[in-house]
Amino acid sequence: MTDREERLEDALLRIKAWAHAYPITVFLPVTEGDLKIAATVLKASGISMDALHAAWARHILHDITGIIDEAL
Repeated sequence: MTDREERLEDALLRIKAWAHAYPITVFLPVTEGDLKIAATVLKASGISMDALHAAWARHILHDITGIIDEAL
């Protein structure tokens, strides 16, 4: 395996490990009812669920991009 292939494989393994960092056996799934309650509470605070989801997505993608950039 070349050095580049090793770096890319390591990056994939790091991303895979991160993807499994929040197992449902530890962090129980959120129900639709829970999401509706959360949306109501957030809306009362002036925050939308869309804004919250976007913030989570940016955080995840930022870290994944960092792993990829290191590998490339």
